[in-house]
Amino acid sequence: MSTGIVVLGHGSRREVGEANQTLVELAGMVRRAMSLELMEIAFMNEKSGLQGLGPAIDRLVEAGATRVVILPVFLAAGMHMQKDIPAGTARARDKYPDIEITLTGHIGADPRLVPILVEKLSRALDEGALPPC
Repeated sequence: MSTGIVVLGHGSRREVGEANQTLVELAGMVRRAMSLELMEIAFMNEKSGLQGLGPAIDRLVEAGATRVVILPVFLAAGMHMQKDIPAGTARARDKYPDIEITLTGHIGADPRLVPILVEKLSRALDEGALPPC
């Protein structure tokens, strides 16, 4: 069984396209950490001008994936996680009934994030001013 991974993020508009690079970097880290060969990056924001969920799944199937796992890089279970992504997943399952398509959960309030947040906040407090957003 050949498994393809879709790393799925929200995405930003073209005007701030460099913001989308963060997901590309994270996907690369996951690819290297797990030695993944079949991987596509997709964005939910159509205004990003970048690949969406459906086309990402299409590319993986065309590349030979017999199983697709969708990894949403979303902190909260907002509208995309509750409605849009499950709907896109259902459309892909209808389109590819012989392909196993799995959607993982969102990141959520994972305690492993706390050290990162504490480090960033501590640094800002030590410096006496918050960095610009």
